Amino acid sequence: MTFAALTPDLCTVRDLFAGDTAYSVPVYQRSFAWQAEQIEQLIADVADAQTDSSDGYFLGNLVVTPLAGKRDLSVVDGQQRLTTLYLLLTYLLRTSEHEHPQHTGRLRYESRPRSSETLRRIDGGYPEQSVRATPESELEQGIVRAFNVIEQTVQQKFTASQQAAFLTYLLDSVQVVRVTLPDRTDLNRYFEIMNTRGQQLEQVDIVKARLMATLDEGDRACFAWVWDACADMDSYVQRSIALGDAELRTALFGDTWTWLAPTDFDELHGIHQRLKQAAPGSIRPSGSMTLSQAIDVYAQSAAEAPADPSETDRFRSTIEFPSLLLHVLKVFLSESGESEGALDDKQLIKRFNEVFKQRGPADVRRFCFTLLHCRHSFDTFVLKREHLARYEDDGEWSLQRALKRTSGGRHTLGYAHTFQRGSTDDEAVDGRTQDLIHLQSMLRVTYTSPRIMHWITLVLRHLHSRDAASVTAEELVDLLRDYARGKVSESFFTATEPQGFEVPRIVFTYLDYVLLKEHAVDGFSRDFDFGFRTSIEHFYPQQPDAEQTGSVVSSECLKLLGNLALVSVSANSKFSNSLPRSKAFNFTDTIERQSPKLALMAQITREQGWNDHQIREHHDAMRAMLQADLQ
Repeated sequence: MTFAALTPDLCTVRDLFAGDTAYSVPVYQRSFAWQAEQIEQLIADVADAQTDSSDGYFLGNLVVTPLAGKRDLSVVDGQQRLTTLYLLLTYLLRTSEHEHPQHTGRLRYESRPRSSETLRRIDGGYPEQSVRATPESELEQGIVRAFNVIEQTVQQKFTASQQAAFLTYLLDSVQVVRVTLPDRTDLNRYFEIMNTRGQQLEQVDIVKARLMATLDEGDRACFAWVWDACADMDSYVQRSIALGDAELRTALFGDTWTWLAPTDFDELHGIHQRLKQAAPGSIRPSGSMTLSQAIDVYAQSAAEAPADPSETDRFRSTIEFPSLLLHVLKVFLSESGESEGALDDKQLIKRFNEVFKQRGPADVRRFCFTLLHCRHSFDTFVLKREHLARYEDDGEWSLQRALKRTSGGRHTLGYAHTFQRGSTDDEAVDGRTQDLIHLQSMLRVTYTSPRIMHWITLVLRHLHSRDAASVTAEELVDLLRDYARGKVSESFFTATEPQGFEVPRIVFTYLDYVLLKEHAVDGFSRDFDFGFRTSIEHFYPQQPDAEQTGSVVSSECLKLLGNLALVSVSANSKFSNSLPRSKAFNFTDTIERQSPKLALMAQITREQGWNDHQIREHHDAMRAMLQADLQ
């Protein structure tokens, strides 16, 4: 197969579903797997492009091949994005008054009856009884959850008129390159070529090359050494910057291997020079290069294998390297505030060009040291996901510092809870570290998009002027709690108090944090794990199940904070339209994994029932709790 035989078409979303075109997802493709974070990010990216009044927004590639003897196109690559677009159009078109393409029925799943049936039910009028009345075993729950996320995200983000404008922009200004493979293409060969054709140049590569181009040879080699180590986000920087070299690690992080020793780029350069002299073959020469040559060299360089591959599977970073660079840039500039686009990784090159176009080598060297300092602070004081055999598939929140372990005369890199006294291997998280884990995980699940994780910049900026070894958990808790309080105050205690889907996520998550820390709630302890929850649950449902009987709630109380809680999409699906008493008694395990506030509502229901009186009383109590905390 030659790539010259490919047929690419630049299509708007309207074009994708124009005419009789239909798409079939073959059985070898994995099931729909996008989670709330990816779906919310897609909607946010398109909305941002619409706000920026850009000519259009490029969503990516869709690779298809004709099905023999049919008009359908088989989806080779891009089915996650295509399915999300299909579901988003289904929801938006349902309330549209304008004439738009009939896309329903144009997406099918080969040999997956549950997936196809789920799409058919959604096409037929979800969220009415067509889906919720169907047993879970008959539907593809990933698609159901995705539609729930789309429904809530759109309702929270847009008014009715804004939805109409967003739909028009989505149809006519969002573009996809649809690449049609020749008929009878050997797909095994295609995937082999696509998976082995080499490293694709990314924005971070271009930024790196442009910064390096301002430096002399010695500084450039040191810069690349630091940059490449910091780019390995799923490994502690102590490991990636000194793979298998105990002496180098000691020079950089002291005898304990915990705290960064150099205080500026010149000290880093001196350490790097000693390394180069001790092992000249380990450092690739970097003579004078043009920008294009620097890009070529970097794009072709092979990544160094980690000393212990198992360690790269243990930790998962909260953010990716492009996002870290944008946080570091804000610290470098001493920027406060949350300006629009400051953390948008799509604007990485633009941001760095704006900052460094009038700056010279001294500023690039200072940025390099700022990057290493922030990366070390990020590893030590910002939570990660840790994956060990004893943990569930999703791992657990982790806040640990790197340190040196010695056994049998051999030194290895180990980890201990960040604020745990000493360096024991005790698995129990100490109380001070746990407090910060709860607060940071609360913020992490609230602000899921990397573009709005400004709390990470706040932490890195605070730490940049501090001696890391003297930082306390209490000062970071105070810093982040004040940040959360400010967000609650500005978004909830307004002239018109938000209700229903308009209540910001931070109000729910911070309420759960306060309840967890300062109030006794049955079934909750310090071991509670803040998980990703995106669905606003009406404890008394908006459309009660007609087959159940119980108290009735007025429309005035239905959307009050007292009747609401934040839950996962799967929990929202389980609760369906059941009445509060049914939820409180039949879903105790689910409730206790979701939210202290939800557990408190269930507790009230079991003891008193759930009607207007209980809702208003609980609403006033939660409101008063927040007001007291903000003072």
